[in-house]
Formats: sequence, structure tokens, C-alpha cells
Amino acid sequence: MICDIGGGVTDEDLEVIEKLSFDFARVGFTAVAVRPAHADIAVDGSRLASFIERVHRTGVKVIVRLSGARVPGSSEGAFVNFEQDVSSLVVRTRAALKAGADGIDLGIIREDDDASEKQASRFTQLIHILQAELADFDRMPILAAESSITTPHALSRHLEEDWFHHLRDDALVTCPWDINQLRARIERTLSKRSNLGHVSAWQWSHCPTDNRPVSPVPGSWEEGADQWRRNAMALVALSLPGAAYTPFDRLAGRRDFEASGGPHVEWESSDNARLERDMLTRALRIRVERSMGSGSLAYVDNLGWADDGVGVHLCAGVMVVTNTSDSPVEVPAEHVLLLDSTGRVSDEPNQPTVVGPDQCAWFEAALVQAPPVSSYS
Repeated sequence: MICDIGGGVTDEDLEVIEKLSFDFARVGFTAVAVRPAHADIAVDGSRLASFIERVHRTGVKVIVRLSGARVPGSSEGAFVNFEQDVSSLVVRTRAALKAGADGIDLGIIREDDDASEKQASRFTQLIHILQAELADFDRMPILAAESSITTPHALSRHLEEDWFHHLRDDALVTCPWDINQLRARIERTLSKRSNLGHVSAWQWSHCPTDNRPVSPVPGSWEEGADQWRRNAMALVALSLPGAAYTPFDRLAGRRDFEASGGPHVEWESSDNARLERDMLTRALRIRVERSMGSGSLAYVDNLGWADDGVGVHLCAGVMVVTNTSDSPVEVPAEHVLLLDSTGRVSDEPNQPTVVGPDQCAWFEAALVQAPPVSSYS
């Protein structure tokens, strides 16, 4: 479980984030991802090293995002401030690893399916160089990045040839709020990575809740979404096997980019934000206790109570009900509610649980009892 701190940070920002490390651990995160784009870690990585050391004391790992995963020779850049070019990426990677980073994240790979074979080969060579840097460290740091399902050939090549430990895509980010499309994208993602022995790394939102001018992907689940749908989508993603990159802005805290003293990172104090944190904390606790991250996933069809627009899947004994329809659905009383996207953690005993539109709920799946032997005679 990775808490993803969006946006580039300075040395001063690292100090602010560092103070939240105990909160990260308490909520249930196992790692935090930060992007020190405005810190010259190649010249002086002492502040980053201090940050990593103190976060490690809480049992949380640190993934350092060093954006710049573009195809060498392409026209589109992805570098900010001290992220100057590909050669500086290699130098900064080495500096981050020496500072104690548990992983390097290259951000979004800027590439299209029309990239020349030479460009693709040069990118693979870059990845091999970075993997060689990682191999020098006994703690086995990971290499992560993000690609897109809109460039399927490039995505397949990165999965098959570049061998990232975590390769996220935007399958959930761009998915409409439709249970059939959600299921198809989840199954396709799991199948493709399972065949190659990869861990599925999930993300579901590119839209922060602060004042940055970022709009949802047109036609995606996030277009027109309120807090309840956002909570529901979070529970869908957190119920899936693999790694989950949880946006700090969306579920755990807020960043104020207009603060007089510079960007400020804090836990939001509003009732809605507390509800989000409580829901996330309980979801992460259940996810860890049930080993859902390494569990198996199965969809359940032909349930009499699951109407059109309602999806049901099982992961590690947890039954997940997602309602993308316009009508509520009643889940039979034999399934005990664990939590839902409105904040409920229990319901009336021996009564059906109502899962409303734009909601998701986790249940203790009822055991299927075999009929008595006498019934076969």
C-alpha cells in the first residue's frame, strides 16, 4: 500500500511530510512515494537521506519519483526544475538509492505506439541502466512507472521487455462508472500481468481535491463524481490483488499550494475528510488481515439479488458489492457487513444490508454449506 504524495516537493516540503510518517504507518500504508523535483539531490542528498531514515523508523518504506520516463529522442518532455534530462535521471537515481530509497518511480512514460524501433530500444537500454543501479543495493529496491492503455503496443512492450516491478496504467482512471466495463478492465489487467508473473499495481484517480486545475478524464467514472462515488471507487481498487497507489490528496490528506509559506501538506480536519480516513484505515486493516493484496479474485454471477449494474466479486474471503446502477440493492443477511463507502461498519443483525447507488461495500462472505448426505439418497 503506497501513499502517493502528488506533485514535486522541495527539501522544506520533505520536512513537512516527514512529520506525517507516523500517521502513514497508523493508517496502514507500507510505503510513501515522493517526488523531490525541486531538490538538487545529486549535489546534496543529505536532506532526502534524513527524510528516508526517519520514515523508515516508523516501518514505512520510501519510493522516490524521478520523473523523466520519456522515450529518448521524443519531443515531449517530462522534466521539472532539477529533473533536467535523461543523464540527470541516472545521476539522481544513484543519489536517491544512496540516500536509502526503497524504490525508484519514473512517473508517466511519454510514448505513443508510433515510436520508432530505435527510440524503443534506447528506452529499454535506459531501463537496463537503471536496473543495474538498483542491483548494486542489497535491499532490492523496486523500479516503477506508469503507462497507458491508450498505447497498448507500448504498454505490452514495457510489460514484456522492460520488466518494471510495478507498472501502473490508467485502466481504472479512464473507466466509465459501469460495472461491466470495470470488470472487463480489471480482468484484462490481472490476466495480462499474471501471464507474465507481474504484480498488478492499481491507481484510480488523477484528480486531486486541492485547487490545482486538473479535470477528470471525459467519460470516466470521476466525471461528475461526488465524495460517495469516489469512496466507492477507492474500495473497489483496494479490494483487488496487487499493489495500490493511494493518492494522499484524495483519501488521506490535502495539499495547500496557496499557503503563504509555500506548499503545505496536512491532514484535513473536516468531517468528510475524517470519514475518508476512517474508511481508508479500516479498509487497509482488513486488506492486511485478510492478505487481500496477495489473494485470488473471482467474480460471482447469477445472484438473484444482484440486479443489472451491480457487481459482486470475492477476494480472500471478502465479498465486494459494487452498485453502479440507479437503484439500491439488498444484500442477504447471511453476509456480514465489514465496511462500506458511506462509513458504515455494521448493520442491523439478521437484516439485509442496503447498498445504494454509487456505493461499494465489503462483506464477510457467508460459507456455502453442503447439503446433508441424506439428500442424495
